[in-house]
Amino acid sequence: MAERWIRHARAALAWGRYAIARAERDVLACSFSVRHTRLDALDDAYQDTAVLAARSREALLRFTELHDRMRACVTTGSVAELIAQCRAAALARFADAEPESWHSVRELTVRHQAHCPERADGCPHCHRALAALLTDAHRADTAEDGDGEQPTATLPADGDRYAVLADLPGTAVVAVADAAVGDESALCGYGWAAEDGTIGYGDSLASSSGEAEVIGICAAALSLLEHHEDAPVVVLCESTEAVDAVDTALRLADPSAAHRTLLFPESRQLMDRLLRHRHRVQVRWLKGHIGHDLNETADAFAPLALRRAGGRIPPSAARKEEARILRSLDSGGGPLSVAA
Repeated sequence: MAERWIRHARAALAWGRYAIARAERDVLACSFSVRHTRLDALDDAYQDTAVLAARSREALLRFTELHDRMRACVTTGSVAELIAQCRAAALARFADAEPESWHSVRELTVRHQAHCPERADGCPHCHRALAALLTDAHRADTAEDGDGEQPTATLPADGDRYAVLADLPGTAVVAVADAAVGDESALCGYGWAAEDGTIGYGDSLASSSGEAEVIGICAAALSLLEHHEDAPVVVLCESTEAVDAVDTALRLADPSAAHRTLLFPESRQLMDRLLRHRHRVQVRWLKGHIGHDLNETADAFAPLALRRAGGRIPPSAARKEEARILRSLDSGGGPLSVAA
């Protein structure tokens, strides 16, 4: 029941914020002098979403508490004893049926735990690492020819890497995208900057920061595809969730692969448009907040777009802020290097 309430509360909160964002967009059609009055009239709606957000948070805390209690039940008492007996019986059957595999599993497990940074806590989160080791070892066994070399298990490579661009063709156009989400509604702003000197920013509706980042990626890619007819387009983004969602959709040629991240129709329509050009588009992860010129530019345009979408900044002030960001880009260190 708690888990079901969490899902319903999150969905209700997202669509409530969506309705408020649509109302905020309608306010933009009014003159700036009356915007504040109409935006202030939405205060009750802002308060309702804040209450719903608090209840959603409460449901999440209760679900976490329930999960902890269930885990405690299976680690102590008669239930834990029964689980231990079942595991011991399963391991005994595995050892009898596959003695060579059993020996390999024990060897790889001992080797992994000897260098595991969490070994002081009993190596509690290492099932994925061990699975990767076993998979690599199995592939090495099946691919072994007459060279006589024995496979060696290695730990997974460090994931904290920059977006390496050395493998791209010289004609590729590279851009960096970023996004910002509103606190009171589903309004989001996105911005992007490309190494060919073009920039862009705008606003849309997003249920989460991940969905907003996907919108920024799609908007940047579609704009560059329009201005560069034959060149491949690569968009970098610091959100791993957004990169994974777009990359999966492009690989599978299926927009539904990203629907777990994309809730609103605006983002899904952008993804549908991008998939028509999937053979010319790549998306990669870029480490954020490292002083990268284009990343800093995109990061500055995203909140500016969000403020404009909220209707609380005069157009003249927005133009001045845009000019300031562009001046800072011109004074930077130039285009992207080969390895960003």
